[in-house]
Amino acid sequence: MLNHQGNQDFVPIDRLVSESCTSHLPQIVEPVSVQKFLDRIMQYQVDPAQVGRQICQIIATNSDREILLLQIANTLGVAFQAEGCFVTAVTDNQVAIPHAWWQSKSDGANSSDIVADLTKTSEFCQTTILNSPLISPVLAQVLADGEVAAISDIQDCPATNLPNSLTTPLPFRAILVAPVRFGAAINGMIMVGKSQPYEWSETDRQQLEAVSDSIAIAISQIHKTQEITTLNQHLQQQAKYQNLLRKVASSIDTSSELDLILQRIIENTADTLEVDRGQILLLRYTDPLFQTRSPNQTPRARVELVCETPLRRRSTARTKNQFWISESSLCDRAFNSVPQSLALADTGEFIRKEPLKVTEILNLEGTRSLLMLPLLGASGQGTVLGFLVLQHSKPRTWELEELEVVESVAAQITTAIIQTQTLKQIQALVEDRTSQLQRSLDMQATLYKQTLRQVEQLRRLNQLKDEFVATMSDALRNPLTSMTVAIQMLKTANLTPKHLSYLEILETECIRETTLINDLLELQELESQQTSFPVAEINLDSLIHNAVEEFDRKLADNRKLADKKLTWKVNLPKPIPLLETHPESLKRILIELLTNAGKFSAAGTAVVVEVSQTAAHIVLSVSNIGRGISAEDLPYIFDKFRRGTGVTEKGIAGTGLGLALVKCLVQHLNGTIDVSSSPSKNNVSRNPSKAAETVELWCTCFTLTLPQFPEEISNLEA
Repeated sequence: MLNHQGNQDFVPIDRLVSESCTSHLPQIVEPVSVQKFLDRIMQYQVDPAQVGRQICQIIATNSDREILLLQIANTLGVAFQAEGCFVTAVTDNQVAIPHAWWQSKSDGANSSDIVADLTKTSEFCQTTILNSPLISPVLAQVLADGEVAAISDIQDCPATNLPNSLTTPLPFRAILVAPVRFGAAINGMIMVGKSQPYEWSETDRQQLEAVSDSIAIAISQIHKTQEITTLNQHLQQQAKYQNLLRKVASSIDTSSELDLILQRIIENTADTLEVDRGQILLLRYTDPLFQTRSPNQTPRARVELVCETPLRRRSTARTKNQFWISESSLCDRAFNSVPQSLALADTGEFIRKEPLKVTEILNLEGTRSLLMLPLLGASGQGTVLGFLVLQHSKPRTWELEELEVVESVAAQITTAIIQTQTLKQIQALVEDRTSQLQRSLDMQATLYKQTLRQVEQLRRLNQLKDEFVATMSDALRNPLTSMTVAIQMLKTANLTPKHLSYLEILETECIRETTLINDLLELQELESQQTSFPVAEINLDSLIHNAVEEFDRKLADNRKLADKKLTWKVNLPKPIPLLETHPESLKRILIELLTNAGKFSAAGTAVVVEVSQTAAHIVLSVSNIGRGISAEDLPYIFDKFRRGTGVTEKGIAGTGLGLALVKCLVQHLNGTIDVSSSPSKNNVSRNPSKAAETVELWCTCFTLTLPQFPEEISNLEA
């Protein structure tokens, strides 16, 4: 018989014996005479060896434990000429199922043996504990003492005086009970009974004990068979559960669609656990930040049925498959049971309390057992994402192994939901970043096109500028040349000194303007890289002295510079190193640097030209003592038309093109030029033109670094 949980009830042994006896025993016959009783004893003698061989043959030819015990009981009953025989297995001093009850229809000499119905057995062995002598205190006493018990008339036994509620009459007057030992432990019992009083002899005791060894083997074999069967069933069940987990993992790995993943998982789970219906419910919180729960607090959330098996027609509108969690007592109870599952072996009144809307959505009609497992976050204590629901149409006890495997499935469902949500968030983020990047690329493309247009415009403007400079230079050179010729012609005439001074001023300005125009043209050619510089080996000593001498002539022609009475100092190493470069460009660089030094040197100071060699480079430096270059002007000293602060106010002549021209020439010679300016040790000097004025002296140095052999350097750089 199955209880409401689906398990076999314990079968009280007193009811078993009573029912079997009342259904199969004939009415107790009249007592027979003593002589007839003795004659029957003499006619039959039990041969323990023969009975043992029969039992061994039964063991060898029967694998069904119920039939095996039944045939053993039949054999013993016939062998002992008894009206009934009871054979049972014993586990831990408890009468175990299976057990067999044989009863004879014996009626005088003509008798035929029949077999009582076997007790129905469950898949697993169940036991009945002998707490009180309900069948007979003899059974409990035999289990306790482990000795053979012989009762010639059970009505004379003290137990027969017990109230009817505590004892059940046996259809026997005489019983013989013996324990069955396998090794040192009792693993079974044998009871034979006679319907009339009977004096059991010592031979009867010995014969029953003698056959007990064979019965012990049979019961032991039954135990082993039960253990093997149980183990095989357990292994099959574990394999089935492992296969379910593999299918769940495969569903997650082979698909990215959450609805398809959940549908496959619930179908496999319901099929493996052999339930009638499986469902997955997800919670839609009105407060997305609902992360923790207070005790007995139910959040405001909607429950949505997202998948189920078997499939049925449902509304396509999501709102039709939703209800508030507070509307369902089952969902509310399951939520407040988190992290534990809600397992109902018999739903009873719970289903009838559910509103019609919830019953229809969850298809609860006809459900007798229910299991709801929460889908929790990774920490196990986080947000409840939903529930895994299993329904069955019959009462069912949810076994521990079933709960464990369903918990594993629920954990994988949670992982799939979180992974899918995370993937969607990442995809949305990637799409957003891709959109931003595309907009940025479009913007860059627009800016690039605009830059190209601007570069083209600058190129055209630069070309127009070059053409304009060339045109203007030619246009200015012609009148300046004419003016210079006219000045030279006027000098030959007899003019007063005053007129001659005017002519000198005109000539000086013509020369300055001509120089400015020439510098502009040369700078324009250098910037447009239209000039080639053939390299030649030069003598540094002669080149430097030629540059100094040429500048001396300029000083002599310039009264302001001549009044400073500057001196020159040239420091050359011994031996003088060789240098391959463009002689005219280097000479022009030195003249410009010397001119610049002369303009800003203090009166009576020396301009120093120094040459040194480092590795594959020649270093030339031009330094002077005088007005320095401020830190603000140093970064821009080589810019075109850029002059130092206060230079124009001081009346120092210049166009602002000399150092810019030097920079371009140095770059075309593959060299570098640096400038430094710092206070000098003798940092105070008096201005000879203004006795009261003192000038702070600075040491300014231009350092020119040129490759000693440009072609070799080019090869090394390549």
